[in-house]
Amino acid sequence: MKRFIYICFFFVWLTLSPCLPYAQQVTDTGQLPAGLVQESVLEKDSILIGDQTWWNMTLPAGIWTGRKIEVPDFSPLPYKLTAQVEALSGVLLDSVVRKKHLDSIRARILITSFDSGSYQLPPVPLCLVGQDGTRDTLWFKGPRLSVNTIPVDTTSFEPYGLKPQMRYPITTGEILTLVGIVVLLSALVFLIILIVRRRRNHLPLFGPVRPKDPPHIAALKVLEDIRARELWKKQKAKSYYTLLTDTIRVYLRDRWGIQAMEKTSAEMMEALLQVEAEDSLLTEKIIGELGQMFSTGDLAKFAKYTPSDSENEESLRQAIRFVTETAKDEEEKEE
Repeated sequence: MKRFIYICFFFVWLTLSPCLPYAQQVTDTGQLPAGLVQESVLEKDSILIGDQTWWNMTLPAGIWTGRKIEVPDFSPLPYKLTAQVEALSGVLLDSVVRKKHLDSIRARILITSFDSGSYQLPPVPLCLVGQDGTRDTLWFKGPRLSVNTIPVDTTSFEPYGLKPQMRYPITTGEILTLVGIVVLLSALVFLIILIVRRRRNHLPLFGPVRPKDPPHIAALKVLEDIRARELWKKQKAKSYYTLLTDTIRVYLRDRWGIQAMEKTSAEMMEALLQVEAEDSLLTEKIIGELGQMFSTGDLAKFAKYTPSDSENEESLRQAIRFVTETAKDEEEKEE
């Protein structure tokens, strides 16, 4: 019984031996069995040291039909095919399709060498396993690979030490380019600063600065425009009084430096009363009329009060009288 087991083991080993790791395969072409032996080719049969090339093997047409192809194991990579030739990849299988039909199957290996000389590559086995478990080994003969090196003329060769880093002189064109870049950046920075300053001062970006109207002239122009628009007749009392009071607030800011835009009506009138002692043009009467106009405006803007046409016209007249009666000092300065 033990003898029978040894015989069976020996038979299985003979059957599977062609598909064992490639290091255990036959390396002499003369030892290959007759029959399933094919030729193989190199994409480049001559390479330089360290160069790479593909070793191509084409399976005969139809021989793989209904069979599974098993390839030898090249691990770990790089795998030494010979003492001087290494495999950089395993056996890769590619399908060659022509006219939308499978024409053949190609196996290929990427190889290289770092020793010059001519080397005979070993044969490569591919196992064909049928559906019934039968196994056939298809052998590919190894071609010859020539590895060349770059010849060195030893008669004229003279070793030199390391050369220092080369320094090229600066040309006129490089200097002009650098100066142009500096000038361009300086002009750009100057232009940005100019734009920011003019925007901050509410000045036009280009062209001369128009002289600013005196506060009373600017205020009277706006008040005349408000009179022409007659917003109170279009049921826009809130917009009308907003324009009217804002115009007077701007006039107070430019005339006496009162920050009226940031104050309530009561705070603004209190600040105006403090300036009264310093300006003879400010009288209790004119300040009282201005306070009456602001009071009507606050009712229209915040209390939904609808003033009559006479009240609206009177508010406009009060604003105009306040500007004209307090602008005499400005007119004398202009003269």
